[in-house]
Amino acid sequence: MATRRLVLLRHAKSDWYSGAATDFDRPLNNRGRRDAPRVGRWLHLNALTPDVVCCSSALRTRQTLELVGTELGLSMADLHYLGELYHASEEEITGIVEGYLPGDGTLMVVGHNPGMETTLLEYCPDLQVPADGKLMPTAAVAVVEWPETGPPQLRHLVRPRDL
Repeated sequence: MATRRLVLLRHAKSDWYSGAATDFDRPLNNRGRRDAPRVGRWLHLNALTPDVVCCSSALRTRQTLELVGTELGLSMADLHYLGELYHASEEEITGIVEGYLPGDGTLMVVGHNPGMETTLLEYCPDLQVPADGKLMPTAAVAVVEWPETGPPQLRHLVRPRDL
């Protein structure tokens, strides 16, 4: 049975005090550089290596993907850096998902909030937001699968602090 799977990955914690000239150029901070590999190891242990990756072209998302990808042994052959993922809305992200999600494979999207959270809620509207109000804090990963029939289903929602 073929499985269509979406891995939504919010970038790891960034450094607000880095001196970067723009928000787009903000790098990861120490916590982000620690959390991203942990998420990559979890993805690897759960056999969630993507077939296709779409990543915002902002520095912090690229750095997150590099650290996650190293742990996954990720081939960057089908990697797309997309400027439109920077500050993308749920509608823009779902459009990207529709365009890139393999018929029987896994697409990873590495992006930013609030778009990552609103996209997850679009696919899984019954999902309850945690008491802290943070459905997808930095470096959180959500795995959504499309069954043969019926709506998409949330399979995993993991935060770095859970690992």
